[in-house]
Amino acid sequence: MAVHATAKHRRGSMFARYTTFFVAVEIISLVAFGIVLVYFVADTWEDEQKQKLLNYAENIATVYEEYLNTDGQNGMTYSGLCYAISSVATASRADIYITDDQGNIILCRDMANDPGELTCKAHSGIRIPGEIYTGILADGAMATKGTLGDVYSEECFISAITAQKSYGETPDGIVFAVQSKEIGLRPYLSNFLQIYIMAAMILILVTGLIMYVSTYTMTRPLREISEATKQYAKGDFSYRIPRDGNGSVREFDELAAAVNSMADDLEQLENTRTNFIANVSHELKTPMTTIGGFIDGILDGTIDHGQQEYYLKIVSDEVKRLSRLVISMLNMSKMEAGELRINPSKFNLSQQILSIFLSFEQKIEDKDIHVKGLDSLTAHYIEADADMINQVFYNLVDNAVKFTQNGGEIGVFMSEDEEYLFVTIQNTGKGIQSEDVDHIFERFYKGDKSRSIDSKSAGLGLFIVKSIVTLHNGEISVNTDDKYTRFTVRLKARLLNTF
Repeated sequence: MAVHATAKHRRGSMFARYTTFFVAVEIISLVAFGIVLVYFVADTWEDEQKQKLLNYAENIATVYEEYLNTDGQNGMTYSGLCYAISSVATASRADIYITDDQGNIILCRDMANDPGELTCKAHSGIRIPGEIYTGILADGAMATKGTLGDVYSEECFISAITAQKSYGETPDGIVFAVQSKEIGLRPYLSNFLQIYIMAAMILILVTGLIMYVSTYTMTRPLREISEATKQYAKGDFSYRIPRDGNGSVREFDELAAAVNSMADDLEQLENTRTNFIANVSHELKTPMTTIGGFIDGILDGTIDHGQQEYYLKIVSDEVKRLSRLVISMLNMSKMEAGELRINPSKFNLSQQILSIFLSFEQKIEDKDIHVKGLDSLTAHYIEADADMINQVFYNLVDNAVKFTQNGGEIGVFMSEDEEYLFVTIQNTGKGIQSEDVDHIFERFYKGDKSRSIDSKSAGLGLFIVKSIVTLHNGEISVNTDDKYTRFTVRLKARLLNTF
């Protein structure tokens, strides 16, 4: 069953179809060409054969005219005339005879073979139809094919020419040379077809081999692409289509490059997905374990009444953390589905940023972080979705606090021009590695090598930040070195005519 399925698959492959198609086209073309060629060859051969018979008739006519001019006395004799007719008839395998000016046969091939015979059983009673010999007498010659007015039962090649005395005014007779079409044409065409078929078979074999090799080479990229897609379907995204620059078709080479690029993206996406599942699983497991442990401790009395408030606060923080993760994932899904809608309203962005920093007051004090720029903030109004913009700067401030070393510094700077509002949040500390800068706004991406402290992040914060800023027709950029990291958000400053 497996062998049958494999054979069926091969028969249905593009390579087999291309090869079969090319060979079929070649055979059909050769057959059609052969038919046309046979027609033209037969037509040409017929013209040549009629001309040959006419030449034979001319030769006999010359001998006959010599016989007439000498009356068979001093020049051409009757026996010589008979010999000439017999010889030419034998050589040409034609029926040669002479008629008088009335269409009656007076000397034929059989009579020439036996000069004593004055009549011929084969031609006795035969008389050339008047319209035929009249036409010959008028034109002087004829080369055609037919039955000579039903004198012959099958179609023949017929050539005829008039003969007359040198001193005569009208023809004294007509020399006919008649040959059956089957005598020469069939063997000629048979030999021609044998040669043509042999040549065609050699051509089919040679061109078939060439087409086999060329088709195999041409479809090789498709087989490699097919193999690649099979590997990707199995989950192996490491397979790449080789591009050896061996002169393959440019379109196939571009397709192979596109498939390899897709494989890179799929491999990266798969790695990101795997890391995301691991990170989310860890982030869900850790707070849930903490929450479950502390609640069980409170319920079974392991944690005494005096410490319950402390541990319940930890439980509350862990629940909030889970809530933020779920909200981030829901927002990400809405963004990708295009379902997230802006609900614009006019608000003071400076006041919103100040409130965000106040929510991080305890963490900032714990790490002895100095915040500069808040005391110099002036009112900057904007029309946007307040909740979304709050999430943008909450995530940026959260990152700044998280990655600023103890005793470090966070700076907040705002400015605007006639069209845009610029907000910069900068923090000291080890910056982002150069290889991570181009990826930090990608979903699920975590620069763990440079920021191992970020163990509780699912890698969605900056992706959501960029998505929200883009949704507001804004831009976000990052600058970093070994001493600081700076995020700058550019938003439309005046979406309303007046504030």
